[in-house]
Amino acid sequence: MPAPEQVTLQRLVDAADGELWAFLDSEVRAAGLTPVEGRDLLHEVLPGWGGQYEDAAAAVAADLYEQKRLANDLDLIIPYRVELPEPATAARWGILASWAIPATAEDFSWDAAFQKIVGGAHRTIADAHRNTTMHNSIKDPAARGWQRVGRGDETCNFCHMLITRGDVYRQSTVDFRSHDNCRCSAESVFGKISSAEMRAYERSARNTTGRHDEARQLDRARAKEILQMEAEGSL
Repeated sequence: MPAPEQVTLQRLVDAADGELWAFLDSEVRAAGLTPVEGRDLLHEVLPGWGGQYEDAAAAVAADLYEQKRLANDLDLIIPYRVELPEPATAARWGILASWAIPATAEDFSWDAAFQKIVGGAHRTIADAHRNTTMHNSIKDPAARGWQRVGRGDETCNFCHMLITRGDVYRQSTVDFRSHDNCRCSAESVFGKISSAEMRAYERSARNTTGRHDEARQLDRARAKEILQMEAEGSL
């Protein structure tokens, strides 16, 4: 079964790819824009459009991270507040437009330009999802770190080579090596709870009410159900 992180990332980038392709076909190609006009339009549109998808990708990854902590009963034993890393700057989106549609180019092709634009946008949006998981997996004292996960047989040779190393990364200096249209994701990996942490939790738990414990059990069961549904792609 695929990791929930991979499934949610896949759903987001598929939606973004489809929406961007439709925009490029209708507002650039069908509108008969020149390369210069197309580049100017994308300089104006891409930062706002891409920023919304970046925010959504980061929010989905953060929510999923919280659900995994809850499912593992970590939110009370080792408290941690999930953080959202900084999104890409507007300049990155402008650079993408300029790279895909250079000011001077022989044998210009909208097909080639669109491939570059969609691939670069896909990568930037996916990075927001990956970076959120990576950032929190490194800062969270309950996490061992993050690992790379792909799409099984559909994973490219480059990504497959990285995945089969089986590394769990804990250092903030490690980047997620990706390419345009890469569909790999970062998956959080949690460690075992130490005896001292469990004893501290048990002492605090004695002061809770039965109703509170029952509510927490329901929350934990619901979190596990959500993770299962995410992994199956049924949400």
